[in-house]
Amino acid sequence: MLSFGNKEFRNLQEQVLQNARDIATLKGRENLQIVIVEELPEVGNPNYIYLVPNESEEEANVYNEYIWLDDEETYEKIGGVSIDLTNYVTLDTDQTITGEKTFSAIYIDTQWKIYQSSTGIIYLENVGQNAGLKFERDKLFPQATAYTSLGTSSNRFKNAYFSGNIDFGDNAIIKKDSSNRVVIQFGGTDIIKVGSTSSYVKASWVPEDNNTHDLGSSSYCWKDAYIVGNISDGVNSVTVANIASKVTSSYASGTFDSNGESSFVIADETPTGLFVFTYGNCQCMFQLTETMVQNADVTPIRVAIPMIYNSDTVNGWLEISRSVYSYTVTITDGTNHVDSGYAWTLTKTNLL
Repeated sequence: MLSFGNKEFRNLQEQVLQNARDIATLKGRENLQIVIVEELPEVGNPNYIYLVPNESEEEANVYNEYIWLDDEETYEKIGGVSIDLTNYVTLDTDQTITGEKTFSAIYIDTQWKIYQSSTGIIYLENVGQNAGLKFERDKLFPQATAYTSLGTSSNRFKNAYFSGNIDFGDNAIIKKDSSNRVVIQFGGTDIIKVGSTSSYVKASWVPEDNNTHDLGSSSYCWKDAYIVGNISDGVNSVTVANIASKVTSSYASGTFDSNGESSFVIADETPTGLFVFTYGNCQCMFQLTETMVQNADVTPIRVAIPMIYNSDTVNGWLEISRSVYSYTVTITDGTNHVDSGYAWTLTKTNLL
């Protein structure tokens, strides 16, 4: 159905109504509308003037005009008119619009319409729902806040390319800085910066659930951790420096002489605990108990340790002897394989 309002269609209405003006059957009818149909419906509307294509191919009479008579339940032909609708579009059938045409609004059925506002914004609007899209030069935005989604959970866009920021409102922004790092910003402050080789966090990093999530895993471990303050389980707290002193401490070091020996004296101390001896690429651990070192004046303690000679591992010995409260620790390869000047270290752990 066409409802005419512009100048050309008003002229068309006047032409058709002029043909029907003197017909008594139209007297008393108001709000007449013109309807173009391919054929007359079985029952008509008394307020419509139906235009049916004239099959006689008379150029001056392209359409025949009919009205519906309720009393007789039939149509009355009231005339014919030649109408050129080249520049007009009906929206009840699929049509292609060609050439330049001007519309105040285009309705797509009764739910959607396209129109331009006085400020030049193009609207694709869901009639009566205050929802749709707005087009303003280089901008595309929803007609109302929080009404329009870009894709759905089952129908997604593949890629999105941005050169600016993503602004979620409420001071939450994702952007790219001058170093090509992805930045999450909140309240005007850069909170997280993710770069090609490292990331930066400028906020407390707190898990949302207590005692639930891990930092790394047995298969994917963090390499190094650099901590200045404390480590706490929520109840007990300890500094990193204190942890280091609890784990290991340098106990002794030296170099071998030409005989493959190196000695040092411990005064007023009982060398008990877990020790680590390191020489070249060799490393071994051994434990000394208080009973062992107290009896070292009677039976010196001998601990086998691996040592390197010509890229092979050979037997060496760590021997502890006691005289009153002084202990002499001698490290030797046992067969004079070690060259003069080779260094060794002895580290004490505090794990036991």
